Amino acid sequence: MTKSKQSETTVRRRTRSAGEELPECPPAKQQRYPGMWGQFSDGVPSSVLPRTLFAYGAYPTKLRVNIYSKSHVIGSVAAALRGMVAMDTLMASQFRGLFELPVVRCQNSTKLIGCLLSRQLVTACRHEFWFTFGPDPLRFSLDELRDVTGLNCRAFDVQDSEASESVPPTMWNKLFDTAVGKITVLSVLRMLGNKYLAVEKWLPLALIPLVDGVLCPSSKDLKLTPRYVEMLSDVENFLAYPWGRESFLTTVPRFLPPLVVAPRENPLQVTRDRLSQKTTVCYGFPLALQLFLFDALALRSRLFSQSTK
Repeated sequence: MTKSKQSETTVRRRTRSAGEELPECPPAKQQRYPGMWGQFSDGVPSSVLPRTLFAYGAYPTKLRVNIYSKSHVIGSVAAALRGMVAMDTLMASQFRGLFELPVVRCQNSTKLIGCLLSRQLVTACRHEFWFTFGPDPLRFSLDELRDVTGLNCRAFDVQDSEASESVPPTMWNKLFDTAVGKITVLSVLRMLGNKYLAVEKWLPLALIPLVDGVLCPSSKDLKLTPRYVEMLSDVENFLAYPWGRESFLTTVPRFLPPLVVAPRENPLQVTRDRLSQKTTVCYGFPLALQLFLFDALALRSRLFSQSTK
């Protein structure tokens, strides 16, 4: 009996739209933290900055950021795979950096992320998030995300960017016994807690929460992305996929004014209205922005200490 069309999963490869063009590789570190040296760009003093999204002193005060990414998932995966070959494989891959992040001491701070979003600078850079911290401007781009996480941020290959193709949900059927779309990250973590789980399932099931629960979540209940599950048919390619770039493209567009708005709408005003609400949603991995800021402040502290000696 042939499978019905409803049992097929549409595997969508990322397409390179005009709004998602990125450099072939992260830009060179001209100035990783421009504000640390009082410069916004070469030859321009930090006192000359683009305008801010909100006027000084008019920042939102009641904003609560709803962050879908759950950093505790990293620890849950590590605990489930302790002493296993699957964990050794993860530690030898691009995901090693996630397990080395200080997430135990640094959980998502919704207030801090909301504060940074409210203090963003209005620039023409579609894939750079500029904001002020004190008197200094800072930039969060693909380069900074790579430095913080150690993830692969290379350009997408042709097969990663090709048009959509419909294939049966092969890996979904192998890993789960439910219909496509009925499984969440929490369900997968429970499966990893089963010591009788088939050996060949440990690594694929460990990779899914890292992607759908930490790096690229797009739903509040952390439902699995069928496309990501089907990519596990080739684990080697999955481990080599540019998850840093995928996470960046899931995260940063939500920080910035939208590319497409309704007729007569102002993208900047749309963003102001969104950040002026009681709650707003952040997709992807905002914790990388938070860790980047802490890293920058630590560097600033060291430079200040050296200058006072």
